[in-house]
Amino acid sequence: MPRYFLDFLDGEMWLKDEEGQEYESLQAARDAAIAALPDIGREAPPSDGRRDFVAYVRDESGAQLCTVRLNLAADCLPDGPNADR
Repeated sequence: MPRYFLDFLDGEMWLKDEEGQEYESLQAARDAAIAALPDIGREAPPSDGRRDFVAYVRDESGAQLCTVRLNLAADCLPDGPNADR
């Protein structure tokens, strides 16, 4: 089975996969990256309510084959007289 590497970018934090894992196909590696992003997104949100997560799938030669993105954006109305409704 081919070995793929899943690297993650969380804002400015870069997590490079040095070991990789064997997957049946590129689609299986892509699906693993998709499944991992929501778990990373569960961490405390930044004060502005916005965060971008990116996963990159590489093959054994280091070629980037997939990019998977998850964008978090929370927009709220300012507190006002009807905020408790």
